[in-house]
Amino acid sequence: MKGIRGFILPLGLLLTTSQTALAQSSTAAPQEGATSDIVVTARRTAENIQETPVSVVAFGADSLRQANIRDTQDLLIKTPGVFLAGSGGRENTNFSIRGQSKALAGNSAPGVISYFAEVPSPTTGSSIPTYDLSSVQVLKGPQGTLFGRNTTGGAILYYPTAPDYKLGGYAKASYGNYDARLLEAALNIPLTSDTLAIRIAGQIQKRDGWTRNIGIGGDPDDLNSRAIRGSILFEPSAAFRNTVIVDYYHNEAVGGASVLTDVLPGPNGLTATGTANAALVQLALQRARGPRVINSDVDAFERVKRFGITNRTEFDLSDDITFLNIFGYRRTKIDYYSSVDGLPTLIADGSGAIPAGLPVTIVGGRQTSDVRQLSDEVQVKGSALGNRLDWLVGAFYLDSKPLGPSGTYIPVFILPGITDARFNYSFYSEKSRALFGNVNYEIADGLHVNLGVRHTWDKIEACVGGGLNNQPVVSPEECADGAATIRNSSVNKTSSKALTWQLGVDWKASDAIFLYAVTRRGYRAGGINSPTLAGRLAPFQSFAPEKVTDVEVGIRSDFTMGDVKLQFNASPFVGWYNNVQVPISGLNTQASCSTTAAGGTNPPKSPDGDCDASNDPSGGTLLVNAGKTRVAGIDLSTRIQPTSTLSFDAGATFLDLKSRSLTVPAALQSYLAALKVPFNLVAKTTVTAGLRWTLPVPRSLAETVVSMDYYHSSKVRSSDQVLHAYDLVNGRLDLNGVGGSNADISFFVRNLFDKKYLASSNVGSAALGIFSGFYGAPRTYGVEVRYRFGD
Repeated sequence: MKGIRGFILPLGLLLTTSQTALAQSSTAAPQEGATSDIVVTARRTAENIQETPVSVVAFGADSLRQANIRDTQDLLIKTPGVFLAGSGGRENTNFSIRGQSKALAGNSAPGVISYFAEVPSPTTGSSIPTYDLSSVQVLKGPQGTLFGRNTTGGAILYYPTAPDYKLGGYAKASYGNYDARLLEAALNIPLTSDTLAIRIAGQIQKRDGWTRNIGIGGDPDDLNSRAIRGSILFEPSAAFRNTVIVDYYHNEAVGGASVLTDVLPGPNGLTATGTANAALVQLALQRARGPRVINSDVDAFERVKRFGITNRTEFDLSDDITFLNIFGYRRTKIDYYSSVDGLPTLIADGSGAIPAGLPVTIVGGRQTSDVRQLSDEVQVKGSALGNRLDWLVGAFYLDSKPLGPSGTYIPVFILPGITDARFNYSFYSEKSRALFGNVNYEIADGLHVNLGVRHTWDKIEACVGGGLNNQPVVSPEECADGAATIRNSSVNKTSSKALTWQLGVDWKASDAIFLYAVTRRGYRAGGINSPTLAGRLAPFQSFAPEKVTDVEVGIRSDFTMGDVKLQFNASPFVGWYNNVQVPISGLNTQASCSTTAAGGTNPPKSPDGDCDASNDPSGGTLLVNAGKTRVAGIDLSTRIQPTSTLSFDAGATFLDLKSRSLTVPAALQSYLAALKVPFNLVAKTTVTAGLRWTLPVPRSLAETVVSMDYYHSSKVRSSDQVLHAYDLVNGRLDLNGVGGSNADISFFVRNLFDKKYLASSNVGSAALGIFSGFYGAPRTYGVEVRYRFGD
């Protein structure tokens, strides 16, 4: 592992700072700054984070507030080893852990799944509002033998604050630059003393765009969302508990700003169409303006609606056996449209296939999705043999289907008013079933062996075809019936199944040391490309499942040196991946394509050989099984608490990536930047560090706490584009209990030094001739006032 040889110096640095993984959990509320007794539910049972045989990072309600975590993307700065990008838009979050993520484009099973209230989120539009949460837990490595869906990279668990039998709540308001306004409140009402309680929480956020648009449409990078959640807890007896959660979210904004970052020398799509010189002029103008001013040629929008129902029923069958059922309903509607290329309309100069003087749109993008997801998970768990054996058996079912227009409109090198692309429909229906079981046996005092097994059956069906125009108007039923409103519709199916497992051993060697080792087999389903492919691409209509076998070992340690409390954790790991699912981009029919000229249909002029752009892969991207890889690395975290009022914490993840073999057919290899399996959205090095200091100010005035957070990410590849390394610093001053009251006042700043950095790419294909991407947030600052009330 040549990428891990330099760990000695980082280890020394980490030992002088401390750990990111410490925070309150969903089931326990330890005092902030405590170095132990932090409870997590990563394995569907409450256990101390320092005695959990899995790499996990956890945040409680107070930690989320102190770290300024207001949305899914904010998790990044406190979680090393996790990269987060919007897959086409910020509402369509895409987590990457240990080299595993959802594909940059197309329909693929995610390598990392988000759960809200123990229900898996839909693949598209999976961003989760982070208001009134009790806990967020980040699990790394293959998952599936204990709960939910199977994944190869990890899981993000969001737990909303549950109702209880105390009257109380809070109200919070915040104001910041860019006219950022936030209102948030929660109210907990016990309807009886110990049987029935409800909790209602909501949030409204508005913000002007932090990027100015001098072209068509409004200013992007804005926010205009509202969310509400209601929960009911019913406990008619000590043995029966039922919780119902209903939540709704709506965001209607301009969306993210796609910024032109580079124009590449030919040959490429720009040179073939005679638009390279005009693109270079726009690149110079963009660089002169800076990344916070764009010139869009479309009236962009981002519209998202999410509605969910969760029902969790827990019943104690006996003192040793519990039955659990988790039902979830999710309806997600997402529609966003943007100037993907970051360019205004260009004028061809006649040096290519397009005559001089004609207007040209390089590439735009719209994605529409309307999906209903039903899921149900049943578990029966218990203990035996004098509580030395813990066992669990379960079943999982998921049914996802489209209810309205779904697909993409991606115009590539069109002539506005003369030519246009058609909306590409992709109606994906998915069913996943699984049986799983897990046993944990204490073979000696403090020494446990753990075995988990899962069998999963996946079926995917896709009705794909092209529209008659650029508007999303066709229903799933019309596609299936081959109606006149859709061209070349077809139904494609694929199925897969897999046996996955985990085998581990852990040992509580002493009060201060916990050791573990685990090996796992992970799996994620195959899928279907769209639309109906032809010619050379016909064999790639579907792609096969991806599998991983990994090994992870770990140490958790707590100790003291005098009055100083110390903690150090390390988890080295290595995973071997087969049939790696990779997106290949740039498969667009070029204007120079010819069915009569010699070599006129060769790649990259034509991806399939027919010069028909209507059956090109959606978005010019094809998902294929590219070969074998190996991902090795280490997760580190440490904490130093010199006094009860001062703590330092830090964490880091270092990765060593290797392409073991490439199986991409020769016909597609010309679209690869290098002849090896690419790693997308993977930072080889991520580092976090934090400080929390309670100042010596009389409590009668306020508990005065200073928090600082630092984050570093090394460079990241996204298709052919490389996102450069960057560093961020956030700060916060909390005045809690001002004047002995229940009021808290906070001052915060994010991106203190106003770093300009690419957070994710948008157009990353060298074949088109341009790169574009989304920049991270600029420096933002503001004040927050919170009032707590109740028992």
